[in-house]
Amino acid sequence: MVYRREIDGLRAIAVLLVILFHAGFSAFSGGYVGVDVFFVISGYLITTIIINDLERDRFSIIEFYERRARRILPALFFVILCCIPFAYFWMGPQQLKDFSQAIFSIAFFVSNILFFIKEDYFSPAAEENPLLHTWSLAVEEQFYIFFPVMMIIMWRRGNNCAFYAIIILCILSFILSEWAWRHFPSANFYLLPSRAWELGVGSICAFAIKRHTVKPNSYLALLGLALVLYAVLFFDESTPFPSAYALIPVVGAALIVLFASSSNIVGRFLSRRALVGVGLVSYSAYLLHQPIFAFARIISYEHPDSISMGLLALLSLGLAYLTWRFVEQPFRVKRSGFHFSRGQIFSISALMIISFSVVGLYGHIKDGMPGRLMNSAINYQFYETARPSARRGECHATPARNIAPDAVCIYGSAERKIAVIGDSHAVELAYAMGNMAAEHGFSVIHYSFSGCAPSYMKESNGACEIWTKESVDYIKAQKDIDHVIVTYRLSSHLAGDHYGYYPNVPTQKPDEVVNEIVYSLSAMLDAFSAHGKSVYFVDQAPELPKHIHNMIIRNGGGGDILIGASLKWWQERRPFIGRIISIVGKNKFIDVEDIFCNDEVCFAGVDGVSYYFDDDHMSVSGATKVGERVFARLLIDSASDRVEFGSFD
Repeated sequence: MVYRREIDGLRAIAVLLVILFHAGFSAFSGGYVGVDVFFVISGYLITTIIINDLERDRFSIIEFYERRARRILPALFFVILCCIPFAYFWMGPQQLKDFSQAIFSIAFFVSNILFFIKEDYFSPAAEENPLLHTWSLAVEEQFYIFFPVMMIIMWRRGNNCAFYAIIILCILSFILSEWAWRHFPSANFYLLPSRAWELGVGSICAFAIKRHTVKPNSYLALLGLALVLYAVLFFDESTPFPSAYALIPVVGAALIVLFASSSNIVGRFLSRRALVGVGLVSYSAYLLHQPIFAFARIISYEHPDSISMGLLALLSLGLAYLTWRFVEQPFRVKRSGFHFSRGQIFSISALMIISFSVVGLYGHIKDGMPGRLMNSAINYQFYETARPSARRGECHATPARNIAPDAVCIYGSAERKIAVIGDSHAVELAYAMGNMAAEHGFSVIHYSFSGCAPSYMKESNGACEIWTKESVDYIKAQKDIDHVIVTYRLSSHLAGDHYGYYPNVPTQKPDEVVNEIVYSLSAMLDAFSAHGKSVYFVDQAPELPKHIHNMIIRNGGGGDILIGASLKWWQERRPFIGRIISIVGKNKFIDVEDIFCNDEVCFAGVDGVSYYFDDDHMSVSGATKVGERVFARLLIDSASDRVEFGSFD
């Protein structure tokens, strides 16, 4: 196979795009298409090798997988080994459990399936997953399980048969991706069937070049580079992908492969020494950059700034050279009379796969080894009190598990009832109030639906909207429900998730979204009031910059206070709160800010008591403090109502 410097240059472009995207540089919002460029390059190179061997009647499946093992496994295993100690010391239990599951899945090249089930690639939390990027390696290796076999079978019927088989494969895979992004977007992004066409396009390039050689064309090569850059600059996380949109970077990469050479400007640009050098170490750079970024974000209290991320990007390239030089090359190139034999390569690979499987299973079975957090008595107390409701799984409705209004959880048996309704932030409040309800002569009825914003009277047939209408109408009709407590995580519904932003403030959502939610909340409150219910809106607890477990890990010295966000940040996070108070009414709005905050900061926990069980949901301990305030208000208002009624009589 003839070496083409411009292909290494294209590799460099691809990896730099991915690195800049993962570093969070907004100018490269579509930098994730670098992976698609990699797929085209990989399909081209691997198919070229297979065609050359088939033409000489010397293709061997064993030799093929030996080459893949030499190319992929040493650097991959090395990076995972390097990640393990950092993960152990810096990750919270759930993070470490997820990391352990990733290690196990990577050992068998199915991490894309794991992340399809568990991880939104574009979510802020995904930025703290050190191994998220291995999904693309899994896609490639799954493709190369069946592709060589298909090539052998089709080649026996003529190389045209193999060529047309690949074209059919590409068409079917492309049609699937166009359908799947509308119906199963996560599966469409991560899984092989809707990605195979991108590798197949590279294979088609291999057949074309084999038959006609590279036909240098400056205009088509420039068009290819322009298409890739267009995708980088104008695509973002809202772009359906892969889909017809993916044709832009994929066709762009294919045009470069087909028409760039040393005789035109694109080929000369891509053949520059610096780009070729980055291209040579691009695989190690791809492996290393995401763990470096993820661990930096995990240990940083604040979101790393652009300068820090730029320096980390340069660090990943420097470490990539060392990994390429001392890990990749010794397994691929024979030097000084020493060379790993095929048997040694397969034996070492099998040993590492078994070892990583054991490590991954252990971390999963041990639930992320929470004992690591208990390095002091007070940290043990913080960890033990960072607990959700013991009945969360049983009592909390989700899109996959609806709970009818007449089948909800009831805490206590008193005839006078309080209904608590809202999204997932109502769960612990209902449970905590249920624990103290009997002493006040009440029982508590729990209504909550995960991620469900106020949506009463909203014209939609979604699960959230249907549940809200049914629950509100049911509560209205129950004469034994005296009080209704409404609570939502409005900061998320109105301004988006905060995770990964601190100390920056997410932008409020468009006015039409905000207005619809506020109107729905107002309609809900009015509906309850119109049916004689005493209605209160309980404000949400301040959000934390990090998961509570990460806050405990940071408390290495065993201090008795866990600092959360600054009060200033929390107040800036909610520019809408005045509007909410105005529709609720000051007397019916229960403010909880002073429970969690002083004049400067908000607290994640104090004196061994965690107020949260993650980064935004109150723990039972935190919810208990809020519940006490709610009952105090209810009792004061009830007493006031009795006095007024008596004087009137």
